[in-house]
Amino acid sequence: MEFKRNIFGKPQFGKRGSAERIIMILVILFAIITVYTIFFRVEYKWEDFQGEVAASMASNFLRFDKLQADKVAEMLASLLNTLALAFLTTVMGFIFGFIFGLLAARNLSNGPLTVAVRSVATFIRAVPTIIWVLIFVSGFGLTATTAVVGMFFHTFAFFVKSFAEAFEEIDKGTIEALRATGSTWFQIVFGAVIPSSLTKMISWLALRSEINFGVAVVIGPAAGVPGTIGTIINNASRAGEYHIQGFGVFLIFLTAFVMETLINRLRQKSIIAGH
Repeated sequence: MEFKRNIFGKPQFGKRGSAERIIMILVILFAIITVYTIFFRVEYKWEDFQGEVAASMASNFLRFDKLQADKVAEMLASLLNTLALAFLTTVMGFIFGFIFGLLAARNLSNGPLTVAVRSVATFIRAVPTIIWVLIFVSGFGLTATTAVVGMFFHTFAFFVKSFAEAFEEIDKGTIEALRATGSTWFQIVFGAVIPSSLTKMISWLALRSEINFGVAVVIGPAAGVPGTIGTIINNASRAGEYHIQGFGVFLIFLTAFVMETLINRLRQKSIIAGH
C-alpha cells in the first residue's frame, strides 16, 4: 500500500485539514515577512560599529579575576534583591490569582461575576508588565515597592486565567455529587477543587516564578529601578566595565539554571504525588 509523503518525506495519512492549511499559510507568511524585514526594512549602520569596543568586550567579558571583593558582594546583594522582587510578586499574584481564579471559573461562580473577573484579567494581561511598572514608577517614583506593584498586575492576571482554566477541567460529576450531598461552596473548593488542581497549580507557580525572575532582571535597566542585578549590568555596560557585565550575566545564568533544576524536581514530585 502506497502512502503520499509530505515535503519532509514522511508518510501522510488522509487529507490535510483546514487548520493545517491555515497554520502552513501563516508559517510561510511569517517567513516572508521576516526575510523582507531583515533584508529590506532594517537599517544597518555599519559606520557606527566600533571594532575596538567589540574586541574589548570579547576579551574582558569573562575576566572575573579583575573583580574586587566589594563589587562581588554588591552584585550578590543585588541578585538577592532581584530574587526577592520576583518571589514577592509571585506570591502576591498567586494568592490573589487563586481567589479570583475561583470566581472566574464557570463551574464555581455565576455568569456575570465570571465574565467581569475574566474581562478585567484579560485587560490587565493585555498590557505588558513593563508598562504597568512605568505607570507606577512615573506616579510614585523609583522604588522597589512600585516595581513590585507594577509586576503584580500582570502576574495576578496570569494566575487568574491559568487557575480558572484548571478549575474548569475538574469533573462536573464530582462537583454535582458534592452539591447533592449538601456540601458548601468552601467544602467543594477545599475538598475537590484544590486536590484535583494542585499539580497544575504548582506547575503554573513554577512557570511564573521563572518569568518573574526574568522580568525583575529586565525591569532594572528598563525602568531605572535601583538595587537590581539588571541595573548593575546596564551601568557596567555604559561604563565599559565588561568584566562586571560578564559576571552579572553569569550570575543570572547560574540562578536561572538552579531555578530550572529545582522547579523540574518540584514538578516531578507533584506529578508523582498526584498519582
